[in-house]
Amino acid sequence: MEKDGNKFFQSARMNETEFRKESMDIVIGSGRKGQTYLYWRDNLIFQDPISYYTPADCWCNSPGYPRNGPFFARVTNARCFECHASAAQVEDSSTYDVAYFKPNGILYGIDCERCHGGGAEHVRFQTEHPDEKTAKFIWTKNELTRTQKLDACSLCHSGIGVSVKPPFSFKTGDTLTNYIIPRYNPDSVALLDVHGNQYGLLSSSKCFLNSQLTCSSCHKVHQTEINEPKVFSARCVECHNPETHNECTVKADFILSDNCIDCHMPLLPSKAITLQLVSNKKATPDLVRTHRIAIYPQIAEEFEKKKGRSMIKKY
Repeated sequence: MEKDGNKFFQSARMNETEFRKESMDIVIGSGRKGQTYLYWRDNLIFQDPISYYTPADCWCNSPGYPRNGPFFARVTNARCFECHASAAQVEDSSTYDVAYFKPNGILYGIDCERCHGGGAEHVRFQTEHPDEKTAKFIWTKNELTRTQKLDACSLCHSGIGVSVKPPFSFKTGDTLTNYIIPRYNPDSVALLDVHGNQYGLLSSSKCFLNSQLTCSSCHKVHQTEINEPKVFSARCVECHNPETHNECTVKADFILSDNCIDCHMPLLPSKAITLQLVSNKKATPDLVRTHRIAIYPQIAEEFEKKKGRSMIKKY
């Protein structure tokens, strides 16, 4: 890792001789779990080989990269980039995967328009009518059907599917399968990797199948609720409580409703994201919270042991 002037670079050396050096032009990730870095080359975007992993406070191989040496030639898939930017002008995307981007035509990060739709008319109207409290010319959650709500989230949270239309063409309110076809079928949903397949895993859950559950039933997207199991568990007990006769059937000497999440939606190792950390000789899988809501007996017992309690026993 180097700084040269006001720019950062990743440099690869063999026997102290530099043989490749690329800039870190674009940062992907908020830094909560980590960051990865991209560089420009002839209107293509490539991924640098080294990323930063926040939980271990160290460098690691970038997702999808080999762990045994530097490699700089991985073009960033257009669909991957679609989930980390709000809009982009694409010069050519005939394959719908590899795309040539206009450097000054990218709206980086995820902003309001990514979910609510184009905001130009909304801003114009609200500016001209400052006392109007009802949002105009944008999508709001209450205006969408359940499928439309799920499709808006699934664009980035159902894995990389088969593209049938160019990247960045899907807009909130559209039908996602007209743009991207999932690579899995309903029979194999429960076997999906925990990284990036949140909707697929959720759709295999009884909670999802037997209700009108959507992503926003649990996630308040305008609030920061990371690592707050009690907050999320409170939403579980809105349906799972004595009044509905659909409550947890285990007995424990702590308040179950304080943490439904670590037992029924545990952190599981990803097979897709395996990290070679500086501090470890062996590769470490990234732990991602599964969105398949289910009963995991062994994990529940381990959770109970960590709290210093006796084994969970059924009534």
